[in-house]
Amino acid sequence: MHRLARFTTRFPKIVLAVIIIITLIFGYFATKVKMTTDIKDFFPKDDPKVATYNQVEDIFGGAEYIMVAVTADDIFHYETLKKIDSLTEQFSELEGIASVKSLTSIDEIKGTEWGLEISSLISELPENEEELRPLKGKILGDEMYRGFIVSEDAKAALIILELDADVDSVLLAGKVSKLIEDNEGPENLYITGTPVLNNVLADSMKGDLKKLLPIVLLIIALILYLYFRSLKGVILPFTTVLISLIWTLGLMGILDKSISPLNAVMPIILVSLGNAYGIYLLNRYEEELKFGKSSKEAVIGSITTVGIAILMAGGTTVAGFASNVFSDITLMRDFGIFTSFGVAIALLITLTLFPAVLSLIKSNKKKGRIKNNYLGKITSMLANLAINKSKIIIIITLFLVILSLAGLPRLKTDSNFFNFFAEGSQAKIAYNLVKDKFTGSESIEIFIEGDVQDPELLKAMNNFQNDLKSTGLIGEPTSIVNIIERTNKAMHENQSGFEKIPDNRDLIAQYLLLIEMSDDSYLQNFVTLDYQKARIQALVKDTSSEGTASLLAAIERYEEENFAGIKIKSTDTGIIVLIDALADMIIKGQIKGLIFALITVFIIVFLLLHSLKGSILSVLLIALVSLINFGVMGWAGIALDIVTVLISSIGVGVGIDYSIHIYSRYLEEFKAGLSVREAIVKSIETTGKSIISNAAAVISGFIILVFSSFPPFKYFGILVSLIMFVAATGAMLFIPAMLLSLEKYNLKSIKKGEK
Repeated sequence: MHRLARFTTRFPKIVLAVIIIITLIFGYFATKVKMTTDIKDFFPKDDPKVATYNQVEDIFGGAEYIMVAVTADDIFHYETLKKIDSLTEQFSELEGIASVKSLTSIDEIKGTEWGLEISSLISELPENEEELRPLKGKILGDEMYRGFIVSEDAKAALIILELDADVDSVLLAGKVSKLIEDNEGPENLYITGTPVLNNVLADSMKGDLKKLLPIVLLIIALILYLYFRSLKGVILPFTTVLISLIWTLGLMGILDKSISPLNAVMPIILVSLGNAYGIYLLNRYEEELKFGKSSKEAVIGSITTVGIAILMAGGTTVAGFASNVFSDITLMRDFGIFTSFGVAIALLITLTLFPAVLSLIKSNKKKGRIKNNYLGKITSMLANLAINKSKIIIIITLFLVILSLAGLPRLKTDSNFFNFFAEGSQAKIAYNLVKDKFTGSESIEIFIEGDVQDPELLKAMNNFQNDLKSTGLIGEPTSIVNIIERTNKAMHENQSGFEKIPDNRDLIAQYLLLIEMSDDSYLQNFVTLDYQKARIQALVKDTSSEGTASLLAAIERYEEENFAGIKIKSTDTGIIVLIDALADMIIKGQIKGLIFALITVFIIVFLLLHSLKGSILSVLLIALVSLINFGVMGWAGIALDIVTVLISSIGVGVGIDYSIHIYSRYLEEFKAGLSVREAIVKSIETTGKSIISNAAAVISGFIILVFSSFPPFKYFGILVSLIMFVAATGAMLFIPAMLLSLEKYNLKSIKKGEK
């Protein structure tokens, strides 16, 4: 550290020039960073579930849908049907829309004297009540349409837009939303579906960053100014943050990486955390100035004394964030890599730019920093508590541990993007409307491989569909089975009892040929040309983690019951399956990442401090902080999702900074000849001020997220603020209390040995 300090103070202009040039290069690439909310981007490219999803899209067309709900007093009114028809035509003209299903575009199979005919369900819009009444009765009396394309109370109709497989679904959702705005009234229009929610999510993430980031900067600037009482104390830490942010975004641009819901909070993280190292360095720099040193001497003294502690703090923070690379979730790995990089750059800039700038500034040795009496009183109070109430502190800690352990069984996972929206938001209102009036906005897809012309296989598919529908977890399943049943009935003059799969294979083949002759594109969404692959589709009513788990368990059970002994292979896919897989990946990644972070942090602290006791105490504190975080989440009913899952890595990486700085100062004072008690008091009264200032800046940065438009971001802000408070308090109370307890234990052991 001494050599680094000598170099940066000897060649400050060269150091500054190099940093500026690199920043300009990274700044150029930072402008190329884009946003993504596509759930497939969360998975590795070779993930088998994504491969199956893509295969189904390639064979049968897109598996993503946009749902547009139209509500009115009565859907079966001429003007309302005309509106639905107009919207259907407008949506069909949009590039990227594969098909549009609505009351005015959906087809039905009819038997004729010449054979079979596939024609529109509503060939001409009825204009009077006499024509509308039988149409209404026909549609509401058919379970194929009731609850699928029109609600049971006839007050809502659904327009289903199937998207092309390779289309930018988020961009297309924006175009559909614009069309809806242009066609609003007198009917109410609602839009939902994964592409729509992703579009809202992307826009809101940008809006949140524009709204919240300036507030975070302002509050942190105010805290820094109140602490240092100088522009230098604000500008230097902020410069560090700005440079680290530019370099990080620049690296993302170079590697063609996107901002996602996971790393959307990264700028706020870097702004909140990047100031920390500068605070400790500037605080020690001003202490050195009070001893009458020149600015250059004070810089060298600061780097030499607290540089190791800053390096340890930065290293452990990098390790904490880097623990996310063990996650199977691609975007979480990216978050870990780029946030670690950003923190490492903030550390590098602090140890190079700060000394270079400070060595060029003429210091006022007499002035120093105005003493903050409030901080002095707080640290003195904390020192007294640590010394005089150590047993009570340990007892309270044990109580919190027990309480947190009791909350762990209540902790749940949730990877559903729909829960990113508040109940009163338009996105959630539309989602709930489609779920309540119809059967949901997301589909489950069962990919079938086998001889689809085999009556036995088709009957097994039919039984499977009926069993699955009986669970109440899905709407009406649709597949080639439904088409053949309808065809059989139509060819028998719509007589009851004929809506079933024929026993004759040749008859099934004839039906399929007639359908192809009537409309050669009618079957393409349900079966391949060689009749060896098919799919079953159903809209899902409950997309919660529990609902999805129940549905997938039912699918597995009914596949075993109905497909046993038949040459058939079935595979589940769809957005719902990917969401469920994401939940499992969250848990596995969390466990692996947390273990890695704790082990790595222990090694870093031990190698730099050469103190087994200090390493154990530091890691013990941060393990307790992580436990308290999960306990609070369990008791508060906050789910572990793709955003809140990041909290533990932040807690490990950042929270341990406080214990490192306290223990490092304690060792320094203890080696200087002070007793354990005196060293503890001196550590808290000096380094404690920096910890309080840093914790205040970090908490202020994260607590602003409570004003985010997304519940997970709000919880993220609250929980990170909580663990920062617990970690800072624990460093100044729990670690000193443990040091005193260990000292008393050692003294007792010595006395027993003497006896």
